[in-house]
This record gives sequence, C-alpha cells and structure tokens, in this order.
Amino acid sequence: MTPSLPPPIPKTRIGGIPGVDRGRSLFSTERFGAGETIAIIDNPLIALPDDANMRTTCNYCLYVSGTIEFEGDVEAGPRTCKACTGCKAAVYCNAECQRAHWKLVHKAECKMFKRIKERTGKDWLPTPVRAVAQVMLLLKAGDEETVKAFGPGGTLESNVEGFKTDQGLWGDFELQATGAVVYAGLLQSDETLKQAMEVLCKIQTNAFNRFDADTGQAGIYLHPSLSMVNHSCVPNAYITFEKRKAFLKAERDLEPGDEILISYIDHTMPRRARQENLRLYHFQCNCIRCKDDLDVYEVIQACGVSPGVKWLNACSFQPDVASLVPAYIERSKTVPKSKIEEIHWKCMGLTCIVQGDPMDNARAQWELCKPLRDAQLWALDPLPPTILRIATMLGSNRTTLAKALPLHCFMALECYPFKYPAAFVPFRVKTLMTIAKLLSAAGDLTYSGDLARYCDHEGVIGVLATADIVSLTEVILRLVRQNGVIGGVASWDVLFGTNEMMRDIGELQERDEKDAAMVKHWANNLQDPVSRAFWEKVVLKPITQLASFAIEIIEAELGSNKTLARK
Repeated sequence: MTPSLPPPIPKTRIGGIPGVDRGRSLFSTERFGAGETIAIIDNPLIALPDDANMRTTCNYCLYVSGTIEFEGDVEAGPRTCKACTGCKAAVYCNAECQRAHWKLVHKAECKMFKRIKERTGKDWLPTPVRAVAQVMLLLKAGDEETVKAFGPGGTLESNVEGFKTDQGLWGDFELQATGAVVYAGLLQSDETLKQAMEVLCKIQTNAFNRFDADTGQAGIYLHPSLSMVNHSCVPNAYITFEKRKAFLKAERDLEPGDEILISYIDHTMPRRARQENLRLYHFQCNCIRCKDDLDVYEVIQACGVSPGVKWLNACSFQPDVASLVPAYIERSKTVPKSKIEEIHWKCMGLTCIVQGDPMDNARAQWELCKPLRDAQLWALDPLPPTILRIATMLGSNRTTLAKALPLHCFMALECYPFKYPAAFVPFRVKTLMTIAKLLSAAGDLTYSGDLARYCDHEGVIGVLATADIVSLTEVILRLVRQNGVIGGVASWDVLFGTNEMMRDIGELQERDEKDAAMVKHWANNLQDPVSRAFWEKVVLKPITQLASFAIEIIEAELGSNKTLARK
C-alpha cells in the first residue's frame, strides 16, 4: 500500500520531482536566506531521551537535569528531575511536563515499566524498544495522529523489504520488536509481532537521532512532515534540536521551488564511507558530490558559496574560502581518491580500538595521514578528526591545555571553513567556543605567571604574552553568540557558557576602558577602517600565529614517548 502524504510544514510543500526517483520530497515555497529558520517543529510524534540518560532527562520536554537555562540574559534553573511516583522510571522537570506526558503516552507505558521492574529488576528499556512499545500502545488506544503515521496506509515509509536483506540486522529487529510487544503487555501473536516489526522499521527509516557529542545526550525524534526532507551530501539545510523542538535551518540561500535537502550523515567523509553510512536508508545518493566523487575543496569549486553565506562569513577567520580552493585542488591531484579511502578506513579501525594507550592510536592515525599532510590537504578526512582527537587529549589537562589552543586555531582556519563553509553551522560555532575557553584558561596562566610551568613552546608563550587576551576572547565570544543565534537556537547550550564568560569579562576591574570601548566599536561598525585594523591586529594576527605552531606541536607530542594529557 502506498503511504499517504502528511500535511506539509508551513512555507513548504511536499511532492516529487519529475523524472527523479527519490520518493517524496520537501520544497520551499518562499525565499529563505542562509541561516534563516525554515520551520520550528514542536509537536513530534516521538521524542525520547536515550536509555542512558532516561533518569536524568525530562521524559517530556527533554530538559537535562541540572542544566542552567537562559531566557534572553535572564538565568533560569537549574532544576532536578523527579521520578514518576507510579513507575519510578520516567522523570520530569516539573508537574506540568508530567501531566502532559501522562496524557500523551505515559498513562499507557507507566504500567509497562512496573511490569519490567517486576520481571527484570530494571527500570529502563533500550530506546528503540521503548519507542516501539509507545507506538504500539497508542495504536491500540486508537490515537489519531499515531494511526495516521503508523497505521495501514500511513504517512511513514517502512523499507521493510530492504531491512530483510540484512539477516543479522533483521534478527536484532525481531528481538527488539518482541521485547516491545511483551513488555507492553500486548497479545503475542504473529500479526502483532509483524506490526511491531513494521513500526520499528518506520522509526529506523524516519526518526532523527538527537545526538550531541558535547553533552552526550541522544535520543529519538520523529515528526512525519519533517521526515519528508531528503538527503544530499551537498545539503542546503540542516536540523538542530532544543529540547522538544526541532529547527529546520537554511544552510544556503533557498529560492521558492528549491528542494530542501539535509545530510543524514557526516557528508564530509570520503564517498565509500558515506555510502556505508547511508546503507540503512536503502537508497543510492546521486548528488554531485557522489556522482563525481568530489572532496570538500572540489564541492566549493563546483557549487560555490551562496551570497547569504558570503555576507554572514564577512566577519570570520576565513571570509572567502572560494578564492582559496584552487591551490588545494591542485595539491589534491597528488593523492588519489582511492588512497584517501584506504587511509580513512584504516583510521576508523584504530578509532574503534578502546584498549591500549590513546597516544599510540593517535600516533598511528597521524602517520597514516602522512600523504594528506605532505599535500597540506588539512580539510580532508580523516585528518581533521585526527587533529581534533589530539587537541582534545591535550585540552583535557591543565598541564597541556596551552598546547591545545594552537590546534583548535589551526582547525578553525584550515579545516572547518572548507568542510562547512557557513560560519554559523553549529560545529564551527562550538569550535569558536572551545578557542574562547582555552584562551581564558591560558590567559589565567599567563597573568599568574604560571604559563611557562605548563607550556614549553616559546612561540605560544610569546604570542599569549603580547596578545590582548581579554579583548580577543570577548570578540570570539561575540562571534559565538552572533553565529550561535543564527545557526542554532536562542537558548542553545553553547550560548549559556558564552553569557557567563561575557559577564565575567564585564566585571574585570583591571581592564583598560579603552580596550572595552574598542571591542564595542568593532561590534557596531564591523567594516569601518578602524574596526578592520582592530580585527587584523587584535584578533586575526594572534589566531594565525597560534595556528602556525599546531603541526610542530603535534609532531613534538607524538614524537615523544610521553602520554598525552595523562594525569
């Protein structure tokens, strides 16, 4: 039976493309500039925390227990989530959320968790099993929206036949679906199990993973209309999440009639890795990046940077990446795509090794990336994640954090602007925030006279000794706040720390008033000559100088027998 169409998101339409077999698609009916919000979705059919965080995350609004929130500049929280008095499993941040979730689904699943506790002694379920159980209970209750999406002829594709081709995966699905049926207290018949399997396939095909590497939070988010957005490895949009809301954002300028495309995966990986990651979606991507096997530099050359992105990038470390890519593309000819694929898979194998010294794995990955390093193709995977891994190890220890700073500056200049050309995308904003935090910590060491105790790199010490660290940090924090609001949401977790650090800078008694006034002048007059001179001298110069030390720091750390950031 052909699935029906869900109602479109406002300012979009759902349809197909003549002559293109890509199923249902979502199109813009209005113009959206880069960074604009296309839609805000606040009524998902499924919104669950992952099982690891089920007891610390509100099971309705998805507020994380203990998190400080801001409404504008007004601080709210933190709050502690409290358990449901019935099942003791689901937790809520307030009575309003508990009542809303009870009415929505928990009235049905509360008994389920009691049953699980009695049978297994546990008070949780794996997230996919819980999601299937919720849907099955709502279908049994005749919930209208759930029936429209998951019932016969519903709006969601299942790809059941595609999943069946993977016997191992299909076996896992059978175990999960059986668990959902049993724990939900439903009649254990072949028909019920078949229905549960189809529900699981629909969730796997249409749901989003709310994973955030910074907070460790993950979970399932499903809205039928949002699931109509197709994939491309050259996306023009992306999705961010704030608790129970999903934000569909324009990554490039969109015109009326343009298909809205997001990436279901990390679209900057080599082609074979992308294809492997897309396997569970059961389609072959035919975007220009895949058809012509383009790397990140070649994508910029082939597709350009939209005017809206160029305008928003004007105040960034790399405002015009398009003018820089020809040199990288010329150098990329020395490293065959097949060699890059080989390097990627070997590095992935090392990443999966959880035993042994992380330093040894980092050293091995760095050595594998030698052809990319020799060609100075810093934005090609797996080089950026390798550098990030080393920077993270260095930055996790007070004794080496000053050495992590040049690595993050290097990535902000040489890696991420080419992987993600728009300066407002969340990954680039988080990188800026990391630089601000490391600058603040290194500044404390500099002002206390302790930097030389922890950093033996004279170049880093010299730059930090002569730089106006407070003004540099404030400028970067302003960029985080500006791009964070454009690219994320107003109460995005990264912005919380920004507000706190800006407040601390504002309370510094010993700061020269002229320095503070100059930062404000720059913020209000970005393009005037005085502001441009300030940007070049106070911001771009020290960032570039620090970045220039990154490779020699990595070589020195990896060339020694010490362990990175071991306490």
